[in-house]
Amino acid sequence: MRNRFAILIAAGAGVLVFSSLALAQGGRGPGIMAANPANASKPYDKHDLSGIWTRNGTPLGYGGGGTCRDCGDRGFSNDVPPMTPLGQKMYEANKPSYGRNLGSAEANAHPEEHIGRRRAVPPANGTDPYQYCNPEGVTRALIYPDPLEMNVLPNKIMQQFEWTYATRIIWTDGRKLPEDADQLRWWGYSTGHWDGDTFVVDSNGFDERTWIDHFGYPHSTDMKLQERYKRTAYDVLELSMTVTDPKVYTRPWVSQNKKFRKLDTKDGIKTADGWGGLMEDLCAPADEVDQFNKRVRDPAGGVVH
Repeated sequence: MRNRFAILIAAGAGVLVFSSLALAQGGRGPGIMAANPANASKPYDKHDLSGIWTRNGTPLGYGGGGTCRDCGDRGFSNDVPPMTPLGQKMYEANKPSYGRNLGSAEANAHPEEHIGRRRAVPPANGTDPYQYCNPEGVTRALIYPDPLEMNVLPNKIMQQFEWTYATRIIWTDGRKLPEDADQLRWWGYSTGHWDGDTFVVDSNGFDERTWIDHFGYPHSTDMKLQERYKRTAYDVLELSMTVTDPKVYTRPWVSQNKKFRKLDTKDGIKTADGWGGLMEDLCAPADEVDQFNKRVRDPAGGVVH
């Protein structure tokens, strides 16, 4: 019964995702701001990043969809640097299913948006690596508007993402990044340190199969990523990212400023059984590839099994 119910929900969600792709474009939430006025006078430690944070615009802070009103949208940035010939080739090979539909009147009506946000195709015709349950990668995971738990340990910070239930480790023990990693990683290699009140994370060694965001912007194995986290209020964490990848982009690409709001774990995320903490929103090939793709994505693109 539970599996059947989950499939019905997924099917409904899949239809909504593709029929409402414009909502994923701006990603504005239903009036929720990152900072809650009720928390304005609460003290906080600017060097404490622990807790559950979300960019989601819904009251409970999860469920996909749009971001909170001032948290930034679901793309890396609309100010996309010119690409190199190799970068343009990689970009054209990626076929996203998010954004305004390719060639639609809606897409043509928004020339202020980079064309990468106006080229969505039906999921069955796309090349999104995540639809086959591959890891989404650091930048895309951080942008997605579902909760992120920051677990601060003496020698590292563990980022646990609700979406895909993936874990990323940022080492804070003073180690150096590998200069030329032989073993590339979906999540790369990451080290972090404090620069005043800003937590700075530097990463490299990325597998180039991940996308910068769900609009399908590429990167090479030479990509270097820097994240800068700053806690600006009791319940607000701000993030700026910079991608440096001269093989793909002709200049460093700075992200839109992103905000996360802190969730109260007592009254926030809970399962139907009342279990508090992150949901296990896992991408399981048995469900995603065998069921969701065949029953939802493929038929939406005219492919019937």
